[in-house]
Formats: sequence, structure tokens, C-alpha cells
Amino acid sequence: MSKIIDRQVAKHFKGKGNFDRATLSAFLTDLNPEITESALAWRIHNLVKRKVIDQVKLGVYTISNKAAYRPFVSDKLAQLSKIVAKEFDRLDYCLWSTEWLNDFTRHQLGTFFYILEVEKGFVEEVFNAYLETKPYRVYLDPTEDIMERYVESEISIVIKPLISRSPRQKIAIKEKSKDKIYVPTLEKMLIDVYSDAVTFYAIQGSEMDALFENALKRYPINFTKLISYARRRNKEEQIKNYLENNFGALVKDIIE
Repeated sequence: MSKIIDRQVAKHFKGKGNFDRATLSAFLTDLNPEITESALAWRIHNLVKRKVIDQVKLGVYTISNKAAYRPFVSDKLAQLSKIVAKEFDRLDYCLWSTEWLNDFTRHQLGTFFYILEVEKGFVEEVFNAYLETKPYRVYLDPTEDIMERYVESEISIVIKPLISRSPRQKIAIKEKSKDKIYVPTLEKMLIDVYSDAVTFYAIQGSEMDALFENALKRYPINFTKLISYARRRNKEEQIKNYLENNFGALVKDIIE
């Protein structure tokens, strides 16, 4: 039955752009007039979960035609994750490599490094633990001058406080592996680059424009999640203006 409904939803809404929850609910109710409100809510949740539809923002959907963003976890990144994931097993963290941004930027980054964000009260403790990770260089929330002068490609770890309720995803270190680590969602990566010109000094101006344009075109973006995180970083109005002024056609009827 689920597959039949999947096909009907995909066929009905294909090519219609974004549609709201009321429109989707009405269609599902037409298919099954006896469906309850709780069953309807579950059905919509399941359609999103199984990628039949994408949630563009709260209560707004589109037919899923883009693969979800899943970054590649290198052996080096997997190795670095073991300290925070095992020695600080109850700690909220987010770990990634800025090399991932090369998938979106116009030019390949000459220098990339690892970013580890942890709960504010544990930043120094985690920093001290990583100081022993040879041959890596570890920096605690460095200034732009230090970033430009000393942070070297592939051997540098930048440790920063994790903003509460940062959008993260848990992914396997290797395919079918039970070992998983917390990495940022694409929404978090975009807002971090936009908000932090110190850490991401090399990805400003036209490079940041290319980053956003490619991300918006290639992958489904949850704008509720993106704007909510921008609000946490005190950048809500700025990011809305940036998106509307530079990518109006891609965010039409989405940004309010």
C-alpha cells in the first residue's frame, strides 16, 4: 500500500513545485477518506523519511528529485573522531573537514583543515586531549591572523564551541559500519561559512556565492532548519536578504 501511495503522490505533485501541508493532506484524504489525523501525520512523516517528498520548510514540501547530502568520511577524519566519540562519549560534538567545501566552490581550496565543535564547557578539556594527536596541530578558536599564518592543510584541527541546537547528522564511518560520528548538515555548513569570516576567510565573496548556488541547486535544503540555525548565530535577517538578493529564483516563495 505504501508504494502505491508513493507513486500516486509523486505522479500528482510532479512538476508542481512546492506545495503546502493542507494541499498534501487533502490529496491523501481523497485517497483514503477514512484516514485519521494521527495516521495522516504519520503518512506525511513517512513520505519525508523515505524521500518521496522533501520538506522545504515547516509545512511546505516538494517532490524529491535530489539526493540528500552525505559527505565522505576519510580514514583521517574517522581516526580523529575516536578521541571525542570514545573518550568523551556523552559529549555533544560536531566534526568535519573543510575539504568537503571543494564540492561546491568555484576553485579548489588550497588549504583545508578539520573543525571540531564541542559543548562550550568542555572546549579546553577536549583541546588538551587533542594536543597529543601527532602529527596534527591543534588550535583553540584561532584568530584570522593565526588561521592565515599557521593553519596548514590536512594537519590542522580547529576546535570551537558548539552552538546549541546546531543541525547535525549522524553518519557511518564506513558503509554498513556500526561506528558513527556526528557531522554537520549542509544547512549548518552554509550558515557557518556565511557567519564566520574568520574561520572561513578563504571562502568569501564570489566563492561563497558559488558555494550557496551549487548547494541550493544540487541538494534538498530544509530552510526551516537553515533559518533557525542562522537565528542562533544572530544572522537571520542577513541570510534572508543574502538569499533573496542573490538567489531569488531558487528561494522563491520559501524565504519569508
